[in-house]
Amino acid sequence: MPYEPQLLDDLDDTQRALVLALAAEVTAVDGTDPLNEAARMSLEPGVHTARHVLVIGPAGPEAYANLLRTGDLETIQLAVAPEARFTGIGSAVLDIALAAVPDGATGALWAFGDLPGSRAFADARQLRPARELLVMETPLDDIRPARPPEGVTIREFRPADRAALLDINARAFAHHPEQGAMDAADFAARSAEPWFRMQDLLVAERDGRLVGFHWTKRHDTALWEVYVLAVDPDVHGGGVGKALLRAGMRHMADEHGQRVLLYVEGDQQAAMGLYRAHGFRTTHKDVMYVPA
Repeated sequence: MPYEPQLLDDLDDTQRALVLALAAEVTAVDGTDPLNEAARMSLEPGVHTARHVLVIGPAGPEAYANLLRTGDLETIQLAVAPEARFTGIGSAVLDIALAAVPDGATGALWAFGDLPGSRAFADARQLRPARELLVMETPLDDIRPARPPEGVTIREFRPADRAALLDINARAFAHHPEQGAMDAADFAARSAEPWFRMQDLLVAERDGRLVGFHWTKRHDTALWEVYVLAVDPDVHGGGVGKALLRAGMRHMADEHGQRVLLYVEGDQQAAMGLYRAHGFRTTHKDVMYVPA
């Protein structure tokens, strides 16, 4: 192979720009972004949360892998330039990425969009699906008013709520390797993103104690996201989640949003039932593959 993959602990500004250009090219061809939010945040200057495998040919970047450690998982996100596919470059980059996984961790490859080419690539590499992440969407029209359970108040987030919010998040997403790991530094980084506004983060409170929150995110004028919806496991089944979802959707509609999306684990039947009851339908699926 004339252009060998490089395993890098960091990227310089030129390399970073090339990776983002490659991701844009892949998105345009495949219709789905090869990098998720965490990977894109790891590409910001001064952030050192990921390692990188990069192949640059005479015409520009040919392949890239982003390696992020979360608990006992080393998640790998792979992008191969359309003109470099079926040349063995993707396999070479994945080999280096998997070889770089530390002892005691499992290398896991994300396939965003569950595309036929991704399934064929995983099958050829003897990788098996281990996790599904669904994207669900619904229009933001005819939103019924939120009716919190007795004694529950829904209000805007305050900085003093941070510790309680992180505690609820950790317990509510104990099953979720990425979201459940959010700590104060992660929260600060997300809150520093250009899209963050304090009024878009709603919390539910009972007797002076937080029992849940709904973090909404505006992508553009029309599109919003149920970024995080979490309920204290101690009050599950009491209507707090339904009230927070409706309150957040009402907020998005009042801000002139036209549609809303969310991500949910494919095995979370209770959450999916709640979302379906509010008009959400699955539009996209991401699959995580691990060695068989």
